[in-house]
Amino acid sequence: MKNKEILSKRVKPILFREEEEDDVNTLAEAFIKNFRNQLKIQREESFKRFHEMIGRVIIVKDSNEDPNDS
Repeated sequence: MKNKEILSKRVKPILFREEEEDDVNTLAEAFIKNFRNQLKIQREESFKRFHEMIGRVIIVKDSNEDPNDS
């Protein structure tokens, strides 16, 4: 009887650890997904700012050109 009690004490913590591991994996997957989404948003915002900046540079350059140079 003693061996069964010892065995049952050993098995329960292992099962609990597996459940914790699943929770940790789920949280890690959610964190990674959120992180990738944030990177995507930052890339899109950076790309948008870059194109806005290029647009301003072209407008400023065009307005500084002398029409008599042609």
